[in-house]
Amino acid sequence: MKKIFIVLGLVLASGANIAFFTYDQLSDLDVSNSDIWRTLMKITWVKKYNPQYNDQILYPKFNKTTLSLDKKMITVSGYLIPTEMYDGGGKFWVLSALPFKSCYFCGGAGPESVMEVYTQRKRTTFDSGKVTFRGRLQLNPDNPDHLIYILKEAKQVFKK
Repeated sequence: MKKIFIVLGLVLASGANIAFFTYDQLSDLDVSNSDIWRTLMKITWVKKYNPQYNDQILYPKFNKTTLSLDKKMITVSGYLIPTEMYDGGGKFWVLSALPFKSCYFCGGAGPESVMEVYTQRKRTTFDSGKVTFRGRLQLNPDNPDHLIYILKEAKQVFKK
């Protein structure tokens, strides 16, 4: 499970030029629940030294609106990114605001466009279409071994 986050940390630590989507670019995208994703994507990045990686790493700086969502129940839609190759084992999923079927940065997005999703039950199926989850948002401002957004106690929401 840590492998996906280690890759994220190493990419950020290396100072790679990741093309982050900006708030303005979202107006051209078909993003379900776009208001929540638009809010989550309005962040800035600051470089700080990380002793674990012995390097400068980009950390998120959340705005007031995003900070107000911490520990709150939210509903968010997006696309699942398979995590089997990262030892996810169905314990967690990565939800992307954008329809990428692989890593978010390969498609030009940044870590602000994805979140870890933890459900009560281990998932054994994979849906390649848009899915919706409801859960408690946890902001992660300082642990590069996890994504910056984590959805806990998540349950998939099915449309009637």
